Amino acid sequence: MTYTVLSLRRAWSGLVPPAPEEVVGDLRASFVAPLRTVAPRGLGLIGLPRWYGKRFRREGASVTGVNLLRSPGHSTGGSTGELVETLPMQVQLGVSLADDLPALVVTYPKESPRPWPWVRDELRVLPDGTILGMTFVDLPGLRRTGGTPFLLTRT
Repeated sequence: MTYTVLSLRRAWSGLVPPAPEEVVGDLRASFVAPLRTVAPRGLGLIGLPRWYGKRFRREGASVTGVNLLRSPGHSTGGSTGELVETLPMQVQLGVSLADDLPALVVTYPKESPRPWPWVRDELRVLPDGTILGMTFVDLPGLRRTGGTPFLLTRT
């Protein structure tokens, strides 16, 4: 299926969140047009150069995570090469800033470098099993401006 930013935003409210344990493992990120070029460059500017995706792990009764970067020297288009863990994440079921419906909410600790303490990724599952992430900036005036979509697939 070919997704667009608009189709993903329209689908958002009709989707359900994955259970936290359903995301455990490595998930590779991708973007839809026109974000395929812009988003990786923007992420590089704010501390996630060569962003690969997310790694979630079970820790006791909860799930936590980290972002994954491709090691320097590897092609940004490939999935080979060493993955480096960075930027820890907290994971919990919550409600979406977009529609007040359930979402798996990924947040970053207050001590994270800026802008990450204000970034909030929300996850729901598309009909084909792909995880749709929406990134929001959790600050007054920016919370309800619409999320920036990204896709996560199991590697």
